[in-house]
Amino acid sequence: MENNARAAAPVALDQCPHPDDQPGAAVPGTDVRPSAGTLVRLDGTIADRTRPALRADDLAALRGDGVFEALLVADGRPVHLDAHLDRLARSAAALGLRAPDRADWRRALAVGTAHHGTAGESYARLVLTRGPEGTDRETAYVLVDPVPDSTLRARRDGVRALTLTRGTVVAPPGQAPWLLNGAKTLSYAVNMAAQRWAREHEADDAIFLAEDGTVLEAPTAAVLLVSGGRLVSPAPELGILPSITLQAFFAAAAAAGWACEYARLSAGELRAAEGIWLLSSVRLAARVRSLDGVPCPPSPHEARIADLVRAVVAPAAAG
Repeated sequence: MENNARAAAPVALDQCPHPDDQPGAAVPGTDVRPSAGTLVRLDGTIADRTRPALRADDLAALRGDGVFEALLVADGRPVHLDAHLDRLARSAAALGLRAPDRADWRRALAVGTAHHGTAGESYARLVLTRGPEGTDRETAYVLVDPVPDSTLRARRDGVRALTLTRGTVVAPPGQAPWLLNGAKTLSYAVNMAAQRWAREHEADDAIFLAEDGTVLEAPTAAVLLVSGGRLVSPAPELGILPSITLQAFFAAAAAAGWACEYARLSAGELRAAEGIWLLSSVRLAARVRSLDGVPCPPSPHEARIADLVRAVVAPAAAG
């Protein structure tokens, strides 16, 4: 159930002094320029992204204590916004955070999208942290940015993936709620380390396996494969994040006549698949073109998968 209790007055995003008295200047000693994106407070005011946005003792920075959502914005319209707000509320409840009203998120997102520009694609991140240490005052804000070139390349060219152990066993659903399975938290250090490891070993991304070889998820995406003419993905009950993009994809695929199912998959079944894709809200679908250094042959289902991805995004952007 969504927790709509209002938090105390939000922490100002620009209350810290900035070491550089010339907003917009390059960071001293570098050629780094301000981001092309937009930062919006929950009251709908735009903040300067060249200035500090968090207190140094914000628990997001100290402990990764918070939750977030990332979603595609197509021609100014957020894709699957209601589903992302639902998941954000569930994640906040799992951490005992007081989620701001949905109307506040919508207002900030609308301001950020309009300021950033409504033509083409961008992506938004909705961020909620536990706030500064000892204050009981959550921090919340919205970021709107261009879709990274690396994301567009992955959509177009696919990715090379490595299977990596997560070092865990699959626990029965609900057995250990403190593990926050199914919550989209800010604690992404392990996920980012897995992607760095992949890039350092001639790959682009990773697919996590449990200790017994059960297929789980990618660091920032769900895993989809075609097996025996069916669309199959690891079950959320395995302790992975329920994917909004995958849920919408399965709905469109079922309407188009595909058999779709969630299942417990082995690494062997992954390698024997008739095609593997990584699905996420911004990258959409990236075909896995090699797995553990072994090239994956072109899938006979690529064109149909691409059509389904377009069907998933287009109605949501138009609605």
